[in-house]
Amino acid sequence: MTVEGSPDRSTEPRTIEYSGHNQKTPQTKCCSPTLKIFIGLLAFCYFTKSLTGAYTKSTITQIERRFEIPSSTVGIIDGSFEMGNLLVITVVSYFGSKFHRPKIIGVLLMGVGTLLMALPHFIMSQYKYDTAAAHSNDADNFTVSSTCSSDNQSTVQQLVSGCLKEEAESSPTWVIVLFGNILRGIKLLLLLLFILFFYHIKATHVSRDLVYFVIFFFSVGCLHTLGVIGPFFGYSLGSLCASFYVDIGLVNQESVTITPQDSRWVGAWWLGYVVSGLLTLLAALPLWFLPRALPENPQTSKLDHPSNQHKHTLSITEIAKDFGPSLKRLLTNGIYLLYLVYGVLAFNAFTIVITYTPKYLEQQFGQSASKTNFLIGVTSIPSVALGMFLSGWIMKRFKLSLLGSTRLMFFCSVTSLVCTIPYFALSCENIDVAGVTVPYQGSIEVQDISRGLLTSCNTDCGCPDFQWDPVCGQNEVTYISPCHAGCNSTRGAEQNMTFHGCTCIQSWGLTSGNSSAVLGQCSRETSCTKMFYIYLALQSLAFFVYCLGTVPFFLVSLRIVDPALKSLSVGVFLLVLRIFGGIPAPICFGALIDSTCLKWGQKKCGGSGTCRMYDIETFRYLFLGLVSSLRTISYTLLWIVTIQIKRKVQNDKQMSKDAELQHPVLCDPEQETTLK
Repeated sequence: MTVEGSPDRSTEPRTIEYSGHNQKTPQTKCCSPTLKIFIGLLAFCYFTKSLTGAYTKSTITQIERRFEIPSSTVGIIDGSFEMGNLLVITVVSYFGSKFHRPKIIGVLLMGVGTLLMALPHFIMSQYKYDTAAAHSNDADNFTVSSTCSSDNQSTVQQLVSGCLKEEAESSPTWVIVLFGNILRGIKLLLLLLFILFFYHIKATHVSRDLVYFVIFFFSVGCLHTLGVIGPFFGYSLGSLCASFYVDIGLVNQESVTITPQDSRWVGAWWLGYVVSGLLTLLAALPLWFLPRALPENPQTSKLDHPSNQHKHTLSITEIAKDFGPSLKRLLTNGIYLLYLVYGVLAFNAFTIVITYTPKYLEQQFGQSASKTNFLIGVTSIPSVALGMFLSGWIMKRFKLSLLGSTRLMFFCSVTSLVCTIPYFALSCENIDVAGVTVPYQGSIEVQDISRGLLTSCNTDCGCPDFQWDPVCGQNEVTYISPCHAGCNSTRGAEQNMTFHGCTCIQSWGLTSGNSSAVLGQCSRETSCTKMFYIYLALQSLAFFVYCLGTVPFFLVSLRIVDPALKSLSVGVFLLVLRIFGGIPAPICFGALIDSTCLKWGQKKCGGSGTCRMYDIETFRYLFLGLVSSLRTISYTLLWIVTIQIKRKVQNDKQMSKDAELQHPVLCDPEQETTLK
């Protein structure tokens, strides 16, 4: 490996090499009409891909509640997108050049997979939740009395006897969402095929031209622009769909007794997949009518045609024979291995953040999914776009070398980490829930939550264990149902229903006239909303600073290896990131989130469903602590990589000076080896 301290010549103006030739191609002749059409179509495909990806992140909690599954299972669904990528990397690497590239880009599969993710909604019956307003949930002709009654035990037995239909219907359907996400993940490396298709890059020069294209892509490329706009529309679409009830058009919205802030609320999660799936199919259709290859540029075709070009096509045996030694050389590069470990740790933290930030904000600050998704799109996506744009501009403007790129990335990473430190101070307390976070009399702490739900004031009420229909008492304490509050009468209907004669509320010392409760959890303190907005502002700043180092992140992985290994280094780098970063992170952290659950929802047939209430303090320390720890360790490795690169640059400079002194005539500055 050779390293040079001088600026990389790949950033000097404006001669771009194609197929190994220093050919200055006029910009007015580089783009045929077919090429312009393909660029536009691929830009739209990239837009739909990023839109669907952001929308998927915004529906995590909705899918979890609709299918009654824990966060670890939702993490498997989220990680299945990367599994789809892994299924096709080998196929693309070998067969990509043998077929009609526009047709194998995978946009059609992405559209089909996206539509498939919405299929469970159409094969499942209407969403049912336990509520005191029984008429809105009476599809099975039996209801649970939410008030204190001696008849509740017999009603529970009826529910258990009739629950098998519901369990058989809902158990396997989330697998369809997982399979659809796998298909969506088979996008066949859009950007790499984009380069190979309309630049006719030879295999030996892919990595070099990739450097040129990445700089152009992150600076002025339309793909970059639409790729950043896509998540904005994705989160906005997620916000809109989450504001609608899941069975929109089938259920009278006024009869729904829960609000978007309720842990039982499920928005129209499927609607966004239908919209984005149809858009993806619309983008895929024109690609089938493009030619197999673009018309060659006369200037480049003359240069590529002479006999000095290699006409021999390597066989699979010859490729495999060279693969082993090349991989060994790559993996014995100490700097590359350190950078690879850094990338895996940093990508784990990044995956956790983008996957579970909406859920964290909903639980920590008591916000609805609709409001959370909208504000994430409005505040974070523009800062990300600006940061990525300026990152490419800085690389071009200052012509940063390998060492300069690494220093820029390290500075941006550490600064963004410092911006996240105030997150730990932005916290809200758990609401008071009788038998869960506070005892019924409010005098001692709850020691055994499983035994804390039933006490002397509601022992004879026969309250079902699986019920979650929270009410807020006049003592500002939330009870998991009117039955558990000991209420014996109701007034009003639907959302205006109130409960009276609640013996458990009276046990707090209130008079019988003040022992009523209303539907819904008690509201949080007003400071929670202010902290929510402060968190979003700090997050926007942290994302902006972090994204200033996005372009160096990929370019450094190309420049720290020998030129002949650049293509392999990119493949190994992306493969390792997906296997050890994109797949395990959402699954493992989802299991950690499940460990913070205080009250699990229970299915009528038995078994736990989705979590109804988390210990938000433990959730906060797990989420922020784990992400900060991963980032701190990864940035320490990046600092070591920076030091090693600096030493290598200094050694190479010294070797170059010594060689110039010994052989001044043979030293030609134009023949110095540059590590790109």
